[in-house]
Parts: sequence; C-alpha cells; structure tokens
Amino acid sequence: MLLSNNKIKELVKKYFPHLEDEVIDIFLSITKYNTSNNKEIILKKGKTDKNLIFILKGVARAYSINEKGQELNNFIRAEGHLMGDANVFCDKVQVLDIESIGEVHFLKIDMSELETLGYENPKVMKFYVNFLKEIIVTLSYRLNTFITMTPEERYIDLISWNPILIESTFDKHLASFLGISPLTIHRIKKKQKPIK
Repeated sequence: MLLSNNKIKELVKKYFPHLEDEVIDIFLSITKYNTSNNKEIILKKGKTDKNLIFILKGVARAYSINEKGQELNNFIRAEGHLMGDANVFCDKVQVLDIESIGEVHFLKIDMSELETLGYENPKVMKFYVNFLKEIIVTLSYRLNTFITMTPEERYIDLISWNPILIESTFDKHLASFLGISPLTIHRIKKKQKPIK
C-alpha cells in the first residue's frame, strides 16, 4: 500500500523531530517517493548521478560482488536512515548496488540539489550537514567495530544498535555485513538463546 503525502511528512517529522515544517516541505519538494519489493535493485552501480535514498519503511542493503562472485554487504540500513554509495559525494562511478530486503518505502534524493538549496537557506544547510554527520558517524562506527570487536561482539552490538536489522534481515546478509560466515551467525544465535 502506498503512503499518502501526509503519512510521508509524518514519518519525516518522526525521524527528524526538531526539523521545522518549512524545511520538511523544502526537502520533500526535491524528493521522489517510491517503493520496492524484496530483492529489487533501488539504485544501480555504475552511475555517476548524485542520488541517495532515505528509507521511510523497511530495510535495504548496499553490496558489491567480488572477483569470486560473492556478494559483500557494505551496509544494511533501516527506516529513518540515508542509504547509498558514498561516491555520490565525489565524481566517481558508484560501485554499490542498493537492494531492498522485503518491501521498502523510500524517498529518492539528489544530494547535489539538497546541497544547492542549503546554500540558499541556512536551515536546509543544517539539515544537509546533519545527513553528512550521520554518514561520517556510521562509517567511523563500522570501522571501529571491525578493529576492536570479535564477531560475536559485533553481533551483540548490532542487536543493541539496530534491532530491526536482526529481525528483518536474512542471516546470509547479516553474516556478510558482520564479516563472518552464515554458520558462525547460526552458532552465535544459538549461544545467545537463553536456556529454559
């Protein structure tokens, strides 16, 4: 079922409670609402446009395929978060496919257009900078977990950091995202279950 304009605005307000209606309206004026079904490619690698998505409902993953044909999940993001290839912020070809996990409702955003509007309106620029900060924090956090945590610690941390990913993502995607095998995920889950 498609979301109404009012529902979209309500969700954006929920994810950005301190954002003024004026800025939400400006933001929504440059976005395109869409939906995707399970395993549907939302953004395709090989492009040089400046599009990212903002997830209103659902979960998506960003992945690449290595020389052995294995899918490597770079990111898995849930509702309320920006998703896409960081190459949109430079003049490089995007190397990640963005795929829905289940049904996803999203806003497609041209980040260069948002940046341009930011130069015209300080409130929009603050919103744009907050997006950039969230991307930096997420990248730094992901790097830190790989350097300082064991696979089991990364899994437990992911449960507390974003439980929706555990609930709505396939084990094979989680395993790739955490840098472990699906069998290791299975063992960790089994170990985490309380004994009755």
